This record gives sequence, structure tokens and C-alpha cells, in this order.
Amino acid sequence: MAGRMAGSMADGKMQAGAAEYDVIIVGGGAAGLTAAIAYLRRTDAGRLLVIDANDVCGRKLLATGNGRCNISNLAADGYAEIKDFFESIGVLFRVEEGGRAYPMSGRAVSVQSALVLAAERLGADFALGQRVTEVRAGAADGGFEVKAVDPGAAPGMTGAAPGMTGAANGTTAGAHFYHARRVLIAVGGKAGPQYGCFGEGFGLARKLGHTVESIGPALVPLVYTEAERGRLAGLKGVRVKCKAELMIDGRRAAASSGELLFAEYGLSGVMMFDLSATMPKSILEDRPQVCVHLDLVPGIDAPALGRLMEENPGLWLSGVLDEKLSALLVRENGADSAKVAAAAKDFKARLSGTKGWKEAQTTRGGIPLTEIDGDTGESRVAPGLYFAGEVLEPVFLCGGFNLSNAWATGIRAGASM
Repeated sequence: MAGRMAGSMADGKMQAGAAEYDVIIVGGGAAGLTAAIAYLRRTDAGRLLVIDANDVCGRKLLATGNGRCNISNLAADGYAEIKDFFESIGVLFRVEEGGRAYPMSGRAVSVQSALVLAAERLGADFALGQRVTEVRAGAADGGFEVKAVDPGAAPGMTGAAPGMTGAANGTTAGAHFYHARRVLIAVGGKAGPQYGCFGEGFGLARKLGHTVESIGPALVPLVYTEAERGRLAGLKGVRVKCKAELMIDGRRAAASSGELLFAEYGLSGVMMFDLSATMPKSILEDRPQVCVHLDLVPGIDAPALGRLMEENPGLWLSGVLDEKLSALLVRENGADSAKVAAAAKDFKARLSGTKGWKEAQTTRGGIPLTEIDGDTGESRVAPGLYFAGEVLEPVFLCGGFNLSNAWATGIRAGASM
């Protein structure tokens, strides 16, 4: 990694001999790198340190969009500002279906590289392979004291995550101490632990007086109940373009449309990812009745479907739907075209929850926006503390909106610190 690397301190006292910075950014992902660049472009910028537990910054970013990086969306708030920002560091956009913006290179690594190189050129320091375990407010100058450890030494860790440096098996590999006038927490959420994301930002925020709204995996596949898994297992691999409504305890919670993929465990595809953002975190404990209602043949009503089957005896809906799906509808509703048509227009799949953090694209819940200044990202609880990115409460739909939020909140915080 090019650029200056921050030194470590052997002294165990937070106040003694800590490396001094004007700004420390906890997390070198999308929001953190963007904030670093925005801050260092200020004419009054001071020394800035980015601390990240991985051995490279932007590790999760490399996996976004199946390696292509759906960087933003034409419909996202702040799109023009985001586009200008990336053009200023050498990344041009290409807009595709649905307003999705990708780097013109078609490669996520070009986005990650441009961000890191821009931060380096502007003079950022980096402390990689270090996980922040404490941010303490109340230093004599009103600043913050920051403690970081090598990943193997972090509380609750049983070993370093893949691709990270530091000791494994929970051994203490050393502590590092820093001091800064302002701190930005942009460490992300819990989605993607395989990329070093463990949600430590939520614990840091709580210790500094913030509340954290109930968190859960979001933009993630949905999982059948055991009974539904047996009923629908034969549809594995079937794709259908349809409309969906998510019903929780008989009430409509959300709706989406697009292409659905039937998987062995449940329902996948972008439209299901969007629905997952409204799934209650406590679904397994509270046992609400959760069901997806699918209109498998949008654009044609049930009577017309019934007539189609009556006019083409024996074909049923295999000329409209995948044969496996058509056969299931007939098997469950008998040789009754009206019932088959009604079932196709309201196909039900009962759910037990979602896939876990490893499969999730982002985190639902987090630090409430009421606890930060909407214009600057600064905490209303601890002055000088800032937040950006996935650690904040909102979750957005697929299509580049969550990354747009990371860029936008990073730019806002960096320009304000």
C-alpha cells in the first residue's frame, strides 16, 4: 500500500503518547474513503488517518455489483454531485437499464483504486490491519482518544478474518492509540462478514451515547418455512417476471416487481432483496405470519387466463409460465381452469425469515437520523463525532441507492469536519 502508514504506540494509557491527528476515519470503505478525499480537499485540512481492519481499503466495494460496482443511480438523491465527485478522481459513469450507473471500465477495482489513490495523493495516512475497539470522548482539548488492536485481539474475535493481517486465535497482537479533534465512524454494518464487516460501529456509537435501532440483514434472499420448502423445492432454478406483495400478519408491508428466482431454500432475485428490507428482525422470536403473494402473470386478469386454458385444452399455462410452475398450479388446483388462473394471479409462499449476514448486501437499522445533523453528519450527542454510510439507519432499494447514500454521506461529513 502506498502512502504514509501510521505508527503504533506501545503505551497502554490512552492519553500518553498517542499519535496525533486532526481527523480520524474509522473504516476505509466507500463512505470513509469518500469522506477522506472531501476533507483533504479543504484548504484548512489537517492531518487525517484512515483506520481499517482489512489489509486493503475498500475490500467490500470490490465485490459490489458482481465485481462491476453499481456505483449510483440516476434517481438517487445527490446523483449529480456524486457523478462530479467521481469524475474529479478519474472515474466516468455509464448508465444502464433502470438508471443504474456503473464505472465506464465495468470493474469495481477501478473505483476502489481511484478512491485510494486520490486519498493517498492528498496526504492521507493509513493504519491497516487494525480494528478500532474504543472511541473515547472527553480529551482535554475536547477531542477523542481512539484505541485499535490487531484483528486477532479484538473482543469476540476468534481469529483474523480472511485477508486481514494480525494474530489469530484471539491472541493479543498489540494495541495502537491515537488522538484526534474529530472522528468519523464509517465502518459499515454487519452485512458481509467475509469482507471484514462485523458491525463494531454500532457498539462504538452506543458507548458514545447513541441509540441503535434494531438491525438485521437487508437486500438478502427470503427463506421458506419448512412446510413450504417441501412444497416448492421442485421449482428450484425457475425464473419468472412477476409482481409481489409482502404480507405480515395479514397486512401489506411492501411490494415489488421484477424477476424472481425460486431457490431450494426460498426466493431470490432483486425484487425479493427489496422486500427483505421490511422483514422484522424478530421474525423467529415473535412468529408473525409472513407470506409473499405473487402475481405470476401480470398484465392479464384471471378470467382471461381461464379462457386461454379452456381454448387450449391440455396446455394449461405451460405456454405462459415455466412448465414446472404450470404443473404445480394444476397439481394443487385440479383440472379447474378458473382455480388455476386464480392461483397464478395470487400464488402464495410462506416465509420464516431471510438468509443471514453473509448473503446480505447491507444492514437494516442503525443509528437514527434524528441523532445526527442532517447537513453535516455530526452527532447531536457528542460534538466532533460524525457518521456516514451503512452504520446509519436508512436502507435503500437495490440499484445503486445504498452506495449512493455512502458516497453522499461521506462527502457531506468530509466537507464538514
